Amino acid sequence: MVAAAASATVATGAALTAVLAGAGTSAADPVSLTLNYSCPFPLIGTQTLQIVISADIPTTVNVGEPTPAFTVTAVATVPPTATQGLILVGAATVEGSAKASSTVTAPEATIPVTVPATIPVTPVPASGSFDTVATGDAPSLTFTQAGQATITVGDILLTLHPKRADGTDTGLGVFDSQCTQVAGQNNTLANITINGGTTTEPTTTEPTTTEPTTTEPTTTEPTTTEPTTTEPTTTEPTTTEPTTTEPTTSEPSTTEPTTTTSNPPTGIDYSYALEGDSVVKKLNATVPLSGGIDANLDLASGNFTADLSLEPSKLKATLFHFIPITAKVAFEQEGKTTGTLAGGVLNSTSHTTIKLPSVKVFGFPISKSPKCQSSEPSEINLTSGPGFDPLAGGDLSGTYEIAPLENCGPLTGLISPLATGPGNTIDVTLSPKES
Repeated sequence: MVAAAASATVATGAALTAVLAGAGTSAADPVSLTLNYSCPFPLIGTQTLQIVISADIPTTVNVGEPTPAFTVTAVATVPPTATQGLILVGAATVEGSAKASSTVTAPEATIPVTVPATIPVTPVPASGSFDTVATGDAPSLTFTQAGQATITVGDILLTLHPKRADGTDTGLGVFDSQCTQVAGQNNTLANITINGGTTTEPTTTEPTTTEPTTTEPTTTEPTTTEPTTTEPTTTEPTTTEPTTTEPTTSEPSTTEPTTTTSNPPTGIDYSYALEGDSVVKKLNATVPLSGGIDANLDLASGNFTADLSLEPSKLKATLFHFIPITAKVAFEQEGKTTGTLAGGVLNSTSHTTIKLPSVKVFGFPISKSPKCQSSEPSEINLTSGPGFDPLAGGDLSGTYEIAPLENCGPLTGLISPLATGPGNTIDVTLSPKES
């Protein structure tokens, strides 16, 4: 996604620059501009992207002469955090499009320009930062007035599409990111001097219109605006050919903002609804499970911590094929759920005390103690299949052991053996909570 930002800016710079740049009779000079953008992305939060835009742009053009098209190149550096986010959702490539805004300021008008661009398919490495390179051909333009044209680069709207290696979508799908230029930067890409060419000659038509008005004798000839026409108008001095050095002076100033790259958040919050069931082996009884989990994932390490909550449930079983047993089941979490998400596989560990506040046989209560529970928390280890997507959720499964029960009243010795022991299974599905 960050890669996309880079590519988008590339195309932006290309079109922007192209809009006013021209060849004329002057050789093109290389220009380069480094800008930082603040881009919000799902999953990884707001990232700062550094984009270097470069092109060969003429320093001077002539009025009335169309400028030739030329190529602009932009290189964006994708930070490691963005790479981690892409890998986390299984992205192998990223592509998309961009709409980059820019402004061309010329003597005849100030023109806002939105440049659409295509972001080519860019491979995502396994880790670390990487560069994306995009190029664009600038269109031709003809200037009508002498003076100076300035090209400035603006914000960028990215539409990004990460894909898996098989070409399918990740949990991110297709999303937009409005990238805002970090304040305090010099965003001038180029200054172009427009030579007068033939524009000063047409201005002599104004005095010719006064000649038929019989002002030829003395009045208007001396006052012919020729002294005030274009020669004294200081258009020649305002050609500001020295200002063509501004692009070179701007390069040092643009390097300062590049040091302002913000530190992206390392922890990402996820909230899931949980549905599933657990089978108590001794009773061959299925306990429906529902609840939720709020997790915080550290992108750099792949480690996460979470708060797990399970709603009270009920157990129904038949002992010896004819004795009906029912029980209320509650769950109390001991500390945080912890785990890792690496290589597309999620592993989690929870410690849960299992409570049986009510146990009935043939419909008659044999235990009504709210303190009837496992003597030790059960360690429940869950693992996903490959390709777990933290945005889309997925299935988890595992096994656990139930410790002997305690505080279940006079019949604790009878009740405990019914549920305790290893080999109990659990299968749940996590799905993103609706906000």
